[in-house]
Amino acid sequence: MKVANRLRGLEQSALGAMTVRCQELGALNLAQGLSLVPPPASLLAEGARDFQHVGHSYSRPEGLAVFREAVSDKVKRRTGLSVEPATQVLATVGATGALMATLTALLDPGDGIILFEPFYGNYLPSLRMLDLRPEPVRLAGPDFAITEEPLRAAVGGRTRAMILCSPNNPSGHRLTAAELEIVSAVAEEHDLLVISDEVYEDIYFGPAPHLAAATVGNLKERTVTLGSLGKSFSVPGWRLGYAYGPEPLISAIRIAADALVVCAPAPLQELGARALNLGEDYYRDLRAMYDRKRRTLAEGFAAAGLSPNEPEGSYYLYVDCSRMGVPTGVEAAELLLASSLVGTVPGEAFHLTAPDRPYVRACFSLPDDVIAEAVSRLVRGV
Repeated sequence: MKVANRLRGLEQSALGAMTVRCQELGALNLAQGLSLVPPPASLLAEGARDFQHVGHSYSRPEGLAVFREAVSDKVKRRTGLSVEPATQVLATVGATGALMATLTALLDPGDGIILFEPFYGNYLPSLRMLDLRPEPVRLAGPDFAITEEPLRAAVGGRTRAMILCSPNNPSGHRLTAAELEIVSAVAEEHDLLVISDEVYEDIYFGPAPHLAAATVGNLKERTVTLGSLGKSFSVPGWRLGYAYGPEPLISAIRIAADALVVCAPAPLQELGARALNLGEDYYRDLRAMYDRKRRTLAEGFAAAGLSPNEPEGSYYLYVDCSRMGVPTGVEAAELLLASSLVGTVPGEAFHLTAPDRPYVRACFSLPDDVIAEAVSRLVRGV
């Protein structure tokens, strides 16, 4: 049987491939963001107690009211934005489901989408599945900040949207107000849709709170924001996310989401609403935990002679492996796997154009003993 043309050139992701290799070799998997820290104990206890009592049928395509209200409340607390839960919030099958529904609803085949390199690797197959054209903007390390000239140069006649990610996967960079003002000006000038992936909004380091793209400049009226429970509550397997934004956009995205997957998992929406209402102590402890893990793993890579960055958010290190004497991240990841039995993702997985350095990405959303063993292996092996 013939395979659909849309699958041409698509293959297993570098993240998934490295996970398989780690399993085969008995290596430590720092490649995939599996979020292997424990979920909130209270959430699990309540879920075990009440699961038989929650609804187990479909929800409406936009999701349960209780979940959408919890999202709206959190957005208000975190950003000051008021979003109407009935019309401006949509429950989705993970943030990836939110992205696919947004792309399907609001863009046409052949439209150009600006991606800021390095970008989350799953954006690319999502675009290619829908025959959308990625238009890369190379950001310069080590801070990977957006600047005006390269962004303006990337906008072409078919450009219709751009995807932001803050805190960024893989670099951990958090977009500043100045960067978002640049995005706002360019988006308004060219009438571009802005898709803001903010799934790591609760994982950041330093005193400044998360800055939502929709709060800056004129972005509110043209921005669809994507969120997820997986990262904030260590439940990625729940596949529960959401989108919020202007009512006309969310209305169209709801129609696409309904056609693609019918609805997000209804029982988990009820439990997810409880998670979204956890107090500020939970989030402070979450950030402190990840800050400690970040520093421990960074010290390990540095002790091995490599150059980890200092991420401002998310739970990844983006490591410059130039001192290994290899030209590419692919070769660096292979050497780390062979010498240390530590799996990482080559930087090439997050670029359309070749990175200027041999980067690898390493995840620190792992138990402390796994991070300690990874550090030991890195120091011995490299």
